[in-house]
Amino acid sequence: MNSMRRGAVISGIWLAAVLSAVVRAAPETPAASDAAVPPPSPVLVVYASANPGAEEARWLAALQPEGEGRRILDGHVKDVQIVTMPSRPALEDWGEEGRLFRASLHGVRALPTVIMLDSKGRVFDWMAGGADEASLPGKVALLKEKASRVRPLTVVNDIPKGGDPREEAAAICRAMEQVPAEAWYRDYPRTMKRLEKLDCTEPSFLAAREAADRLAKNRETASLLRESFLARDAFSIRDCLAAWRKKADDPALPVADRQLLLLAMVHPLWVRLEEVLYQGAHSAESEEAFNSAIAVLEEVRDMDRSSVCGRRAHQLREELRKARLAAARYD
Repeated sequence: MNSMRRGAVISGIWLAAVLSAVVRAAPETPAASDAAVPPPSPVLVVYASANPGAEEARWLAALQPEGEGRRILDGHVKDVQIVTMPSRPALEDWGEEGRLFRASLHGVRALPTVIMLDSKGRVFDWMAGGADEASLPGKVALLKEKASRVRPLTVVNDIPKGGDPREEAAAICRAMEQVPAEAWYRDYPRTMKRLEKLDCTEPSFLAAREAADRLAKNRETASLLRESFLARDAFSIRDCLAAWRKKADDPALPVADRQLLLLAMVHPLWVRLEEVLYQGAHSAESEEAFNSAIAVLEEVRDMDRSSVCGRRAHQLREELRKARLAAARYD
């Protein structure tokens, strides 16, 4: 679907995850709120493509300050922030203040996506996709209605304690169902502790716990990614190689993700190490680095020769082999 185009945010599952990390959100208010009092107007964060299609462009235009949707939302939202995803990510986009980091943090999986933040900066709802001319009025109306809903935490705090644990846990999860799984543990830690004490087994809670574990691991990956981009001496490059190899050798990692890690990170680092070690002529160490770069490509190819990474690895191997043969007479 054109309005749900995948791109910079989700070029690969692991890559999208790499951008993820834990940000300190404001703590939950433990006391229940009066549901009759309208909630404060939210902030809308709209994640958009650098080159939007027709339906996405129409939706974004409606949310601009002078757009028809913005006029309808006036008085119901505090602000609308449009964040354009880079078509060619730079190093800063991976940092904790970067655009890709924020998108991953908010659980964005498609573009465009509207993330709704309450007065404490917690994600409480979201909407994905663009709009054609016929669906635009209804989508704006739904966005306005979502912005005015009772917040999940208000509903959770009104759920009685001390009854049947399974019923209590199920009610909490129903109240949280519109919140992306990535935000449950980060934005609602006390609610998560309550669910844990109830020994909750609801699928949505288990998905949120898995997302929290994944985000914690991927914070380390994000740091390693930055270190790898900046590594320019042999010692730093070898450290990064060892760390990426450990990740790629994780037996729980799907084959496609292993191929991507090896091809996107391990192979380029071996090539960079060879460049650092080459001093006008090859040494035993630079030869080892070159041979290791070739070996990684063969490993990726042999995991799945028909995959995108497998085909690319074979192509790169042949290019390197030919380049090395051509350069051999100069060595």
